[in-house]
Amino acid sequence: MKNTENKTFSSFFSFLSAEASCSQTLLEALRAEKHEISAPCGGNGTCKRCSVKVWGRVRSLTGEEKELEGEEILACRYYPAGDLKIELPGAEAKNAPIAVNAPDIPGGGEGLGLAVDIGTTTVAAYVYDLAEGRCVGKASAMNAQRSYGANVISRIQYASDPAGLEELSRVIRNQITELTRSMCDPADIKYISIAANTVMEHIFAGLSPEGIGKAPFKPLSLFGDEYPAADFLSGFHPDCVLYLAPAVSGYVGGDITAGILSSGAYKSEKTVLFIDIGTNGEMALGDKNGFVSCATAAGPAFEGAEIDCGAPAGDGAINAVNADLTCTVLGQTEAETICGSGIIDAVAALLKNGIVDETGRMEEEKYYLTEKVFISARDIRQVQLAKAAIRAGIETLLEEKGCSYEDVDKVLIAGGFGAYMKVESACTIGLLPPEFRGKTVHTGNSAGAGAAMALTEQGRTELAKADALCGYLELSGLELFNDNYIEAMMFEEVDE
Repeated sequence: MKNTENKTFSSFFSFLSAEASCSQTLLEALRAEKHEISAPCGGNGTCKRCSVKVWGRVRSLTGEEKELEGEEILACRYYPAGDLKIELPGAEAKNAPIAVNAPDIPGGGEGLGLAVDIGTTTVAAYVYDLAEGRCVGKASAMNAQRSYGANVISRIQYASDPAGLEELSRVIRNQITELTRSMCDPADIKYISIAANTVMEHIFAGLSPEGIGKAPFKPLSLFGDEYPAADFLSGFHPDCVLYLAPAVSGYVGGDITAGILSSGAYKSEKTVLFIDIGTNGEMALGDKNGFVSCATAAGPAFEGAEIDCGAPAGDGAINAVNADLTCTVLGQTEAETICGSGIIDAVAALLKNGIVDETGRMEEEKYYLTEKVFISARDIRQVQLAKAAIRAGIETLLEEKGCSYEDVDKVLIAGGFGAYMKVESACTIGLLPPEFRGKTVHTGNSAGAGAAMALTEQGRTELAKADALCGYLELSGLELFNDNYIEAMMFEEVDE
């Protein structure tokens, strides 16, 4: 099989026994051995990210057997048919960048506190000295659940089976423990605060998210409560208490309420638009008197998934594309992939240069930015779908609140991706309206900052206030949203 991702393979080999794992795909067997293999599509064979080199006999999903001698195959598409030697791809960076300096919090507590932001893509953890109210440690990594799918829908599907839920819960709990252990002795942690979207909080807590995945999208809990940490995690202080940030709905979670808290949006005198651009584009519009929130299924394109050469930000990834189509690459190395910020820049540059028109049509099937990295016609379509979902959500909230672009005083872009996205490029492709130029502020990891604030009783009180301000607008089946979505699919004409 041709390698479509220019993967760098490590020298680490895994050995699988056919007798032990013949009922599992290679991907499932490698997961069982605790190997973290990227599979944003959840093992459906569409993302082509789980390629491995194999020596030995394998059986395809259609039943065809063949002997391999170091060939690359997709681990999700084959079963072992004999003992195998497998060379794994080079490991993704364990230390994903943390996009915010942890804020100071009121002191006066005892021991250490742990604030965690469980993002669908990245997990960030902060250790605090509760007596002094200052951060004494930070750690982050790609979410270890990513080999089960890149987005919340794939995680919901996997967790709908009790065994799948147990596995995903185990994975994220173990990861939080390991991140903590990299900073301090978990036994010294007296309080834990976690902010995450509603699906991630369900999975962490061992609650089935299945109801969130189908109408009427009803979660089992909206959280906002304290629990004995020992109910979920081992090795922490015996009296440790764990708090899960309150959610608004099945698709507007504790990461958004925590962000509205830490950004100060919940106290704003003027109208603020808060947006977390991710696989599930969550947003809220309002001021101190109340917010209306919604969520749009943007998909993982802006995080590098389901893009032919896409990948998370890391060495070898194109992270910026200029108007003349020259690129900058992370790690000052040869370009191997392109990450979310680079994807938005690239599409904006292709529009400016007339290579892509307002319908999304591109003359050639692929446009090569470098010898290895290209943007395909399929990639353009994925970007159109993602940006249309987010833009339609913005337009729908504005119409629901009776607001114009001019009425919005500030646009807060949350999350790690938002910190690196160029507003000019986002406006060029229509992800944001041009009128938002000059109003947009990156908040960094506002969910992590909100989780840190919730380590104190005062912070949890304020978070409850922010949560109470948020109403929810369900977009599925809403004619206004559907009309806005269709209109937002087009790119606006750009002067060449």
